[in-house]
Amino acid sequence: MSENTLNWRIVDDIAAELGAKDYARAKWRQSGRGVPAEWKIKIAQAMMARGVPVSLSDFDRLPENPGRIAA
Repeated sequence: MSENTLNWRIVDDIAAELGAKDYARAKWRQSGRGVPAEWKIKIAQAMMARGVPVSLSDFDRLPENPGRIAA
């Protein structure tokens, strides 16, 4: 994804659409965790289907952000 535009809001929204539970998505943002490989693939495929280029390595650059995503 160009210039690291992948963020937790996007990850959270798409993962929710794909069926990831709230508690699981909150865990992904905790220290030492991250998005599981299975979900990285699902989210990346969904984004690419929408015409948004993204690589799996983009997920590794997401900052730790525990807790809820502000609305």
